[in-house]
Amino acid sequence: MSAHVDGITVCSPQCIGRCDDQARQIGREGIGVELPANHRHAGPAGPSDPTAFPSISFRDNQIEPDEKSLTITEGTGAQRQPNGSDGEDHGYFRQASRRIQRGLRMRQMQAPPMKELTLLKRTQLALLAVLAALVLAAAGCAGSNGAESGTQKSSQQGLKSLPSDIRAAYTDFDGPTGSSPFANFKPKQGPPWTIGYASSYAGNTWRSGSLNQLQKVLVPAYKKAGLVDKLIVTQSNLNDSTQIQQIHQLVNQGADIILLCCSSTAINPAVTYAQARGVPVVTFSGFTSAEGSVNVYGNYVQGGAAMADFVAKQMGGKGNMLYVNGIPGAASSDSVDRGVKAVLKKYPNIKLVGTVAGQWTDQIAKTEVLKFLSTHPERIDGIVTQSAQEIGVMQAVLESGRKLPPMTIGGEKGAACYWTKHPEWKTRLFNVWPPGSEATGAMSIMVRILQGQGPKVQSITRKLTEYGIDDIRKITPSGCDVNDATWIEPAEWFSEKYLDNFFLRPKAPLGKDVAVPGSGSTG
Repeated sequence: MSAHVDGITVCSPQCIGRCDDQARQIGREGIGVELPANHRHAGPAGPSDPTAFPSISFRDNQIEPDEKSLTITEGTGAQRQPNGSDGEDHGYFRQASRRIQRGLRMRQMQAPPMKELTLLKRTQLALLAVLAALVLAAAGCAGSNGAESGTQKSSQQGLKSLPSDIRAAYTDFDGPTGSSPFANFKPKQGPPWTIGYASSYAGNTWRSGSLNQLQKVLVPAYKKAGLVDKLIVTQSNLNDSTQIQQIHQLVNQGADIILLCCSSTAINPAVTYAQARGVPVVTFSGFTSAEGSVNVYGNYVQGGAAMADFVAKQMGGKGNMLYVNGIPGAASSDSVDRGVKAVLKKYPNIKLVGTVAGQWTDQIAKTEVLKFLSTHPERIDGIVTQSAQEIGVMQAVLESGRKLPPMTIGGEKGAACYWTKHPEWKTRLFNVWPPGSEATGAMSIMVRILQGQGPKVQSITRKLTEYGIDDIRKITPSGCDVNDATWIEPAEWFSEKYLDNFFLRPKAPLGKDVAVPGSGSTG
């Protein structure tokens, strides 16, 4: 089902592919803009149905991008969500505004403006699009014959196809969980296959760790087995428009499957483009909500909740907290945000005095936290930080002359090393997204799809791994380096045995697990 509002085509998520086809037929081109994944409506799967949120697509060249004209303010009645939750808790309209702005910016790069609209008119269009999308989300999607979409039913079937112990990992999960459209997929050709990796960023140790695992360990192993021919890597440096263009190019150049990392729903149109041409997309350490992607990542909402709860308890349930998130707008960063914010509602005496974007990069996190601390002389009683930047956060606090408060750390070995040397520090290691392990799982899933093993569900997830001081002491050598930004890899993550649960015709592509260097040890 779709609606047209002054040149804007608004589609519910299950219809986005059809809307793209319609747009092409009438000679229009556009970019889809996904509304926040935390928006829910009470569909057949219940109010927390993770597939139940709308999409907006801007289709007509009448709209000229202008960020200033698209500020959607949080109001009173309008921010109440259909399932009864308070939209202000998630900054719903603020997120919707950002995504609409980003879609228009992408439009500006792809097509010249044709007709300038007044500021009032643009604002009205944006608000009308949001309201129409809400209606469509509740109404569902009807095809040309008026048949009701099975997306919500598919969501139930997707999870029910999994063993009960596996389903427990999906509690509070925010990715799509419908039945995969690739259950009976057959590739255009047999092995060896070409993988196109449209990487969005290469500027931190996490990204280099996952890329090293792909290039130096996984591709050689799968090439030796005659399953992979080559891996083509592109970099878009956090530019959604560039990444979309690169995905199109990889598809057109003959890639058999596309790999994405840490993507946002802004990439949905490119995923739909690939699917329409018989090319599946696998996203690791994040998700897109497009039907044509299979997503593999830990339950980051659970991870964010566990981290915030740990620090809140160490703070005694009161005081000032600083939160250092990753890259705002990236699906994985936003997922952790949701978990953190949900838990903080339970602690009314904890004040979130600041949120700093560390960009998952130690040097950036250090710089930004130092800036924050220099202008906020008040006591900081606890810090929650996403990982791939905790060393930078630690250094900033120590260099500012302050004592490290209760704080979370992730997989960076240097932070774990510091903990062993200062066991009085109140911290805990939450391994939410180990780079080598997540890349290894993604590689197996890609080859399984190409082999026709049939994924059962759109998103594959698992619970996070936590480490206490005794665990860290066992795996950390005495001569460790507190500045070591390489990663602790868990002994087991997306093992082949675990992945078997998610496929209709399961078989480990190489007949065994591929080792992840450093797994189970910080040495």
